[in-house]
Amino acid sequence: MDSVIVRPGLRADFDAAVRVWLAASTARSGGGAPSPERETQIRANLGKPDTLLLVAADVDTIVGMAVARQGRSKGGTGPPIPGLCFISLVYVLRSRWGEGIGGKLVDALLITAQSGGYDRAHLWTRADNLRAHRLYQGRGFHRTGHLNANDRGVPNVQYERILN
Repeated sequence: MDSVIVRPGLRADFDAAVRVWLAASTARSGGGAPSPERETQIRANLGKPDTLLLVAADVDTIVGMAVARQGRSKGGTGPPIPGLCFISLVYVLRSRWGEGIGGKLVDALLITAQSGGYDRAHLWTRADNLRAHRLYQGRGFHRTGHLNANDRGVPNVQYERILN
């Protein structure tokens, strides 16, 4: 992992970041690829002005990606919630799981969010994703008690953290 750097993602990184998301999502779900509509939504969100894309690069290869943006009410469709950073995606290629790359991405997101004026961050993750639970809890996130389900009906839990 020493050769992995986290840096701001550029427009030129969008395709590689989406490939990481697609591969890691498919691996996490046991082989079920996300829908083409979800991929279209992710690509559209990467181009929005309030989206922060970070990539984890090992030399010239993108091996991880993370996305955050201004938190909004009404499940992300309403007006902005002042001070809230919504972490929407954190993915690492399966072949690189366990190397601490996800942690580096989350740490960089939190630093960037705080320096951008956010005072708290929240996210949703699958209820059965214990690896993600350890990652977020290890970085000071706590469960809020809110639950929802993803587009496939899989239960999600919400985590939140105050940014100091």
